[in-house]
Amino acid sequence: MTFECLNSDGRRRGLSSDWELWLREADELYSRYLARIKASPFDFNEVSAVGFLTAAAARAGFLTLNEYEIVKRNKSDKRRKLAGRADLWISGDLRCYSFEFKRAWHAATIKNLEATLSRARMDIGVIDSDESHYAAGVVLAYVRDESRIKRYRNFANHENVDFAYRIGPDGVTGAYLFFSIKG
Repeated sequence: MTFECLNSDGRRRGLSSDWELWLREADELYSRYLARIKASPFDFNEVSAVGFLTAAAARAGFLTLNEYEIVKRNKSDKRRKLAGRADLWISGDLRCYSFEFKRAWHAATIKNLEATLSRARMDIGVIDSDESHYAAGVVLAYVRDESRIKRYRNFANHENVDFAYRIGPDGVTGAYLFFSIKG
């Protein structure tokens, strides 16, 4: 496969190192997935995509939890706490991370990628800061149409995107992941 880092915050070298280890493993696993079922793991739904990324994190040596119960702050009143679920937590030797994922619309435009990232950022924003060392909202964009690749590549440099990666094959059936770090 052809793992590619499109944008990386150079101030966060430890985080970058962990995520590249994880996502390089996802890239390798992606090829096995395509060979076996002839479809992208991002083509189904958010839960299956997060499950795929959870498996890749475990294969890369991280401890993982996905779709786990957690107490979150209420979006409209941050003083109130509510029972909820978080999408993914991974822990390495030195750092742990919490993620909230959203799938991009197949007919992706910059406007709807921004809106999707905003929703992911809002979801990660209600998780308490003691949950992880770093937390991020993430947009998962699956390539169905090669004409959208330029938009995805351009979005990697959006002001709210701190890290961006491409995994899987170039072109159709590849995937882009856009991370926005909490606070």
